[in-house]
Amino acid sequence: MNKSKLVLVLISVVIVYSLWQWLKPYPSKLALTEQEYIVVENLLTNRTPRCIGRYIIDLPESFVLPDASLVQINKQNVETKRMYLPAFEQRIRLREQELRNTRTVSAEDAPFLRQIYSLPDGMKGVIFDHNSSDISPDVFRHLEAHFYNNGVAFKTIIEAVNPDSERYEKKRKSDPDLYRNDVTQKLTELKNLLSHLKGRKENEIPNTTGLCIPDGFISGNAFGDEDVALSYQSAVNPRLHINFSTNNFIQEDHSLLERSAEIESGLLLSKIRTLMKGNRKINTLTVEEWLSSGTGEDAASGHVFRLLVNEKTGSNTTPFLSVGLSHGPLPDEALSENEVITFWEQLTATLRMQSNMM
Repeated sequence: MNKSKLVLVLISVVIVYSLWQWLKPYPSKLALTEQEYIVVENLLTNRTPRCIGRYIIDLPESFVLPDASLVQINKQNVETKRMYLPAFEQRIRLREQELRNTRTVSAEDAPFLRQIYSLPDGMKGVIFDHNSSDISPDVFRHLEAHFYNNGVAFKTIIEAVNPDSERYEKKRKSDPDLYRNDVTQKLTELKNLLSHLKGRKENEIPNTTGLCIPDGFISGNAFGDEDVALSYQSAVNPRLHINFSTNNFIQEDHSLLERSAEIESGLLLSKIRTLMKGNRKINTLTVEEWLSSGTGEDAASGHVFRLLVNEKTGSNTTPFLSVGLSHGPLPDEALSENEVITFWEQLTATLRMQSNMM
């Protein structure tokens, strides 16, 4: 065979292979043995809808949510804890005592606790107005809210400024933008947020628009920047974790798959191999995913799967979502590679937005 014919054959092979890669379905179907199928079914037993941010996914009952999670509204943490009302009332009493006993470094910044605001009728809780720290000038305040609803205690803190003291008169004139009393405005914002907080059970799906957070729900449209991150762990296989991160402000210039060359280079250096990657259509969502496996020394270097939604278009109506799976250390005799891939595909196939968001 002469060189020209050889070149044509090679080109034809490349074209055929490329066409096959383009036309073949993604994700490709894995053939499981009967035993592997049983393992996957056991992992997926008793799936229940879980509301995460403004999305819903069906997770097995065996996946539990540890206390560690992140909820931020406009970069301010919102903490939740399920408790009985007497315990909440005791929490407030102890916190008030702690704030009253806090001494400021400078006597002119005393007292540390400036004021206590009650909540509107029908709402259980208080707002403590106190200095931002024991060393900071009393002009800088924290409005610390404690609120109780439906068996859940909420806590959030927002920053405020109160320069009404006579000793700030010159600064009010020289820097009126910074030294402007915004306590009333911030109190209004805070009370408005509290009025939208609802306690809920883990598998309770709200029937109105809002943001789902651990043990709670923030009803209505976005209150600004929303950021929720949480991680579930399997009680059946403690090496298996499912992580979620969602917000309404990320807008990347390039998507996950558009960064393939850069990512592949990094994976190669870390001795991580790509198992599969591609686009998927899940219900009404267009998603990109990347499945990889590393050396298996720990969870971070074992099976690491990632699925992204709205990475370039995060907004109030199209919130960004990252779903991740980590499985390790490897090898894991209880869960093979084919099994964890199939588990991932079936789990993420239930992903959808809240129906009222659509």
